[in-house]
Amino acid sequence: MSLDQHIKDHRRYTAQNSNWIMDPFLTFIGRIVFCPVTMVEVNNVSDPYNATEKPVSDKDLSPRQAGSSSSRPLIGTLRGRIENVAPPIRVASMILIAVLFGGCGKDGPSKWDVDVLAPLVSTRFTIGDLLADSLVTTDTEGRITLVYASELFAVDLDSLLGAPDTNFVYRYGLPTPGPLAFPAGLEILDIEDASRFEIDGVELRTIALREGELRIRTTNMVASTLLGSFQLTGATFPDGQSTILTSVGPGTPASPATNVTVRDLAGSRFDLRGPQFNSVNTLYSLISSRLDPNGQGAVVTDQDSILIDVSYSGLVPAYAKGFFGQRAVQQEGQDLPLDLFRNVVAGSLDLDQVTLKLNVENGVGIDIQVAINSFQAFNSRTGTAVDLSHAILNGPINLNRAIDLGTGPQPSYYANVLDNSDSNIDEFLEVLPDRVTYDVSLLLNPLGDISNGNDFLYYESRLKADLELEVPLNIIASDLTLETIVEPDLPGSAEGHALQSGELMVFGTNGFPFATRLELAIVNEAGDVLGQLPVSGELLPGVLGPDRTVIQAVDSRTSARITPEQLDLLYQGNKLRLRAAFNTVDPDEHLRILDRYALDVQITARANYLVNGDE
Repeated sequence: MSLDQHIKDHRRYTAQNSNWIMDPFLTFIGRIVFCPVTMVEVNNVSDPYNATEKPVSDKDLSPRQAGSSSSRPLIGTLRGRIENVAPPIRVASMILIAVLFGGCGKDGPSKWDVDVLAPLVSTRFTIGDLLADSLVTTDTEGRITLVYASELFAVDLDSLLGAPDTNFVYRYGLPTPGPLAFPAGLEILDIEDASRFEIDGVELRTIALREGELRIRTTNMVASTLLGSFQLTGATFPDGQSTILTSVGPGTPASPATNVTVRDLAGSRFDLRGPQFNSVNTLYSLISSRLDPNGQGAVVTDQDSILIDVSYSGLVPAYAKGFFGQRAVQQEGQDLPLDLFRNVVAGSLDLDQVTLKLNVENGVGIDIQVAINSFQAFNSRTGTAVDLSHAILNGPINLNRAIDLGTGPQPSYYANVLDNSDSNIDEFLEVLPDRVTYDVSLLLNPLGDISNGNDFLYYESRLKADLELEVPLNIIASDLTLETIVEPDLPGSAEGHALQSGELMVFGTNGFPFATRLELAIVNEAGDVLGQLPVSGELLPGVLGPDRTVIQAVDSRTSARITPEQLDLLYQGNKLRLRAAFNTVDPDEHLRILDRYALDVQITARANYLVNGDE
């Protein structure tokens, strides 16, 4: 129950009762309340009614005691404190202090004010506020390493081999005006066709399909059922066949009959060398159509015709072999988002060691040259950009072709490791980039058709490059700033403020090896700053041991003034933004970060408290 509620309950009680019963405990509380000069401390927990007193000064208040939210001790003009008392007694003490002031008459509630220490905020900064858990690894001694992996580029199958949708149309019409009487069973269409797929720069000899569809649409204007045959002599369907049979009913020029036959080509294999096995990209087909032998035949004029439309669509290769051309594939203006340091709002850091590994996999049966033309880190918050400097940007990377195992590829691999000794990778990362921009160009078959038409790829083939970043968190911090947005626990309400003005006491227990400067501001839901609360002083760093890691957290206290107008902003539902700016004491010493490091912050208001609010 809140302090205000206790007071309201007591006012209802005193309105119904004219006499107070003073017991020894109430007398004890009265002694505390009406002692205007001496600060008192209750030391006898077992017998608070007969407790002894001793003077207490401000310096005796530890951060944990002053910031405790369990006791909410009232400190009036006497600035006394009740501590080391069991929680139920402490709560009762606060209620009775309020009772002594708030229920002294039967004529209704009166307003009075008193100075209090009111806990408002308790929060903690850890390494998780700097880096996401998914980005860090920890060894057995708690030492943290930033580990990040990302795909730099990947060339998809369509970039190497785009099998286009293709249509072939076959038409028959009577070459004379007619009419001519055709007997049943007459073959009126017999075509040999070598049709060529046009694939830019690619010369295929063989292709096996993972996906695809063959659609044969027959339009008949002859007054007899037609039986058709479509044979792909270089193809083998999964059932071992290579012929598709069709049938379409009788029609007229005014009302033609149509039929669509669809064949799933998944698992089909095509020899694209043509009838003489000396061509590329060529489908060899035999198309025939005859009148139904069980029909009546048909009288045909030059107005009657047969139209056969053959279309291939959705072709996805499972395997392909041929010459894939000598051509360039450009990947310009690529943008790689980085969220490594998204929680850092200001400042910088110096990294002791950074390692970046570039891995390239070529699972395609072609020789490839890769040129990284540019590689730049960019921090959009500061506008700072750093270009990577390393020998890898000075010339192409030569990738050997993969080996065809018959069931899949055996890729070739390339790897290069960049570190502080041969590059500026540390400076590259120290700008705290939120994105990397780069230009990459690929040259396929730089020496031409040296495989004699035996380039190959599988559906599983990959041409890709990955980055692996490893950074031991051994750093120098310079105003490296993290922030958190918190909602203060304010007594009273927006209509009836309990706190009027005063000072924010900021207590910190710092387990980081950095001196820490705190910044306080009042912000709205959008994060806009409505008021600044300058904090005096800074929090001391944790105590370092012989191995230069923190062996003891250190308690410190700072403060900030808060005006009535700023308190109004908080009572209107706005929030506190707390920033912690970390600084290495020795600007030349890299310090290792451990997973147990933390900074605990408690904010307590030493402010004027108005009982019954300011309504």
